[in-house]
Amino acid sequence: MTRLPASGARIDTPRRAKGELKAVLCDLRVAQVLDEAAQHELYWNLGEIIGQWSRERERLEVSPVAKALLSMANNLSEVSRLLGGLETGIHSDLEMAVSSRVANLLSMDPTVGSHSAQDLLTSFRAEADRIAHVCMIAMAELPQVPGERGRWAYEWYDTFTALLLQIAEKAGVEPTLGKDRKTKVRTGWLLDAALAFETFLDRSMRSPSSEACGKRLERSLGRLPQAKQRQKSRAR
Repeated sequence: MTRLPASGARIDTPRRAKGELKAVLCDLRVAQVLDEAAQHELYWNLGEIIGQWSRERERLEVSPVAKALLSMANNLSEVSRLLGGLETGIHSDLEMAVSSRVANLLSMDPTVGSHSAQDLLTSFRAEADRIAHVCMIAMAELPQVPGERGRWAYEWYDTFTALLLQIAEKAGVEPTLGKDRKTKVRTGWLLDAALAFETFLDRSMRSPSSEACGKRLERSLGRLPQAKQRQKSRAR
């Protein structure tokens, strides 16, 4: 389903109190590298991620926007045509009847005057035609092909993962992510951090399980350039 790109900026209040953030940072062994100002910034970084997720959910579908633009273009063109009955050229009886009556009533308006009623109609028609043309261009420039399925839905999670990697780098912690070969249980600092910080996000944003969280992180790590760069550095 094709939707318009998200626009603007939005920030929402995290779903846990700011005072609870320090306890989470202590559990993750990174509180010592984040002073009060850094913790305040981190808290509202999480609020920005919620805002990013909210904007994505609210993106308009292209179809109704295209229909509205087409309707505006057609209506403006029709109005312009009907008001052109007094100008030179061949016109229908309907166009002449409509335009003459509108011109007569305009001439009775003391702010217009009879000498400029026709000028006003001519000017209005030119602007209506211009806007109708722009509406058609705007409709043609709307995105026609749906984006990669699922990509937009989890772009906010890439931002979330990048934030976790920044915290790990600042604290000198290895952002590990793995799975026990025997139990198949997900493990690692990055997983623990994601599950902890997800509790500050909207409930609908949270991973339903550790396994789901691990998969989200793996996909984001595969997309984030900084994560790819770390993997290359380890391989050298």
